[in-house]
Amino acid sequence: MCVRESGLKRGVWLGVGLVWLVVAGLGSATAHAGEGRVASTVAPESRQPEASIEGIHAYRLPNGLQVLLAPDASKQTTTVNVTYKVGSRHEHYGETGMAHLLEHLLFKGTPGLPGKTIVQEFARRGMQFNGSTFFDRTNYHETFAASEDKLDWALRMEADRMVNSFIARADLDSEMSVVRNEMESGENDPGGILWQQMMATAYQWHNYGKSTIGARSDVENVKIENLQAFYRTYYQPDNAVLVVAGNFDETRALARITEYFGAIPRPARVLPPTYTRDPVQDGAREVSVSRVGDSRLLGAMYHIPAGAHPDMAALQLLAYVLGDSPSGRLHRALVEKKLAASADVEVLSLQEPGMLMAFLLLDKTQSPQAARRALLAELEGLRQRPVTEVELKRARQAFKNAYEQALDDPAHFGVALSESIALGDWRLFFLERDRIEAATLAEVQRVAEHYLLAANRTLGEFIPTAKPQRAVIPEAPALDTMLADYRGRAALAAGEAFDASPLNIEQRTQRSVLANGMQLALLAKRTRGNTVQGSLILRLGDAQTLRGKKHAAALTAAMLLRGAQGLTRQQIADRLDALKAQLDISGQDGIVTVAFETRRDQLSELLDLLRTILRAPSFPAAEFEQLRSQWLTALEAERSQPESLAGRALARHDNPYPKGDVRYAESLEEQLAAIKALRLAELQAFHRAFYGAAHAQLALIGDF
Repeated sequence: MCVRESGLKRGVWLGVGLVWLVVAGLGSATAHAGEGRVASTVAPESRQPEASIEGIHAYRLPNGLQVLLAPDASKQTTTVNVTYKVGSRHEHYGETGMAHLLEHLLFKGTPGLPGKTIVQEFARRGMQFNGSTFFDRTNYHETFAASEDKLDWALRMEADRMVNSFIARADLDSEMSVVRNEMESGENDPGGILWQQMMATAYQWHNYGKSTIGARSDVENVKIENLQAFYRTYYQPDNAVLVVAGNFDETRALARITEYFGAIPRPARVLPPTYTRDPVQDGAREVSVSRVGDSRLLGAMYHIPAGAHPDMAALQLLAYVLGDSPSGRLHRALVEKKLAASADVEVLSLQEPGMLMAFLLLDKTQSPQAARRALLAELEGLRQRPVTEVELKRARQAFKNAYEQALDDPAHFGVALSESIALGDWRLFFLERDRIEAATLAEVQRVAEHYLLAANRTLGEFIPTAKPQRAVIPEAPALDTMLADYRGRAALAAGEAFDASPLNIEQRTQRSVLANGMQLALLAKRTRGNTVQGSLILRLGDAQTLRGKKHAAALTAAMLLRGAQGLTRQQIADRLDALKAQLDISGQDGIVTVAFETRRDQLSELLDLLRTILRAPSFPAAEFEQLRSQWLTALEAERSQPESLAGRALARHDNPYPKGDVRYAESLEEQLAAIKALRLAELQAFHRAFYGAAHAQLALIGDF
């Protein structure tokens, strides 16, 4: 009762595959009686079909409802199927599982069919019934022995619950145990778990990456008002397609449909579009799942276009060539060679871009590594081993047989049309058939080479584990309880209101020159927390003295914090932490900039440490090699960064300085070569020759 409907399995899938995927549930609904009733303005006998294809007649009621009638007097049953073009793709943040919950609630009755009456009436009339939810659609169907009375009741009931279902809090609460059971059942399905984790990895933004059954936290906390709004938005005639297939009188059925459904007004709302698309995948992804179980599974999935895309026919044929048993390539390469117990390939055909998926089941003796290598070799090796005409002919014939059998079974066909409706139009069922019959070997080979790429792949593995590791994340305690008696510590010293005008700054700044030539600028002011900020500028030479020393100057500055007078890089960092200080040193074109911040009580010690770092760096050889490697790696990365390349080209444009001048704008290759050639001794010599206070400027501002 909760299995999502899919296409016919007869060597191939029509529509969407994955027979083991359980995502939907038996629904029930809460009443919303706010919709008015109006009479249809067009008599049924005057209606003309808007389209007719191979015995199926499509009509459109004034309220937007599309009606598909597929009569077959040779059959003994009738099927009624209502497909709503809404699924988990349409859910918002915090609302996962809403479409599936709503499906459950549509079996909970209306004012005219309260309580368990709907299900009881199904049973009393001997009807087989179900409902299912997937990414793009939700559908409800019933099949019964051909009878005008039963058909009338089914049509009247479907029209009633389209807009009058209760959607009540009490019904949601009572149904929650059923939904939880479905969730727990899914949690015990290794194939379903792996599939969902792979989808979540492959789709980083799109709702296809979220399970249709939803997150437990969302489902258990959903507001009934949100469900009611979702129902009122999407369960409307202009968002639904009604299919009646099998043994029935078409004229009479259309009259009843017009009577029951035509009375529902067309809604005034505009359906919100879904426009999220994942960007092109730019590298192979991988996910593993470790849970209790006996089955080891491997899977690979590849992004493909939406189901209506012309490439889909060739992809369906390709999936058959790869996944059929016993003719399929995976069966021959893995199952027959005992690398896997079974193999399957499916196309997930959706309204928005979908997936081609391959799955392997391994027994306990089979190597996951060997199976993985063989799987990827078959899937991504089609360029070297192209599809053959024999393989294509076999696949095409299998699809032809499957389509013929589907059309011969109104009950199945009437429900299977939901998948084509979900793709956007019921006629895609026939168009896809025609495309498959016309697909060429070149087209199948092209899609194989275009989509089955490592960079487009998501690989998954289910690893059965007796005792899986779990890091359970606890909920945070209530903040009101935690903070009820919290008082904090003593307040920080408050800063002063400071006039930042140039005149005031200048008036409060004390300037002087030390005996060694260093210029000082000191601005004392009260600051919050007694903080002090400082800036030290060292001017190390001129264009002549710095010629050919551009990179020695830059790396010397970068090495200063990596060791000094008995202090290692880590010891310097620890000392700065102890002083509650931040310190940064950088150098370019003969100018070294030192920026620091600390508190009043630690200022003197920080200045002592800074003097040691500037006067007596130790230049550890290991730190130099590490630094140079980091610089070279960063430069190599610029080769693929348009912004960096553009900036470098702009800097070189009309640059008047000759090579060797510190102002010369180097090419990337020149800079790489210069840094590779640099030696530690050059940094040590540069420091001895240029570092001093004669042309230094120190500015301090803050509480000192």
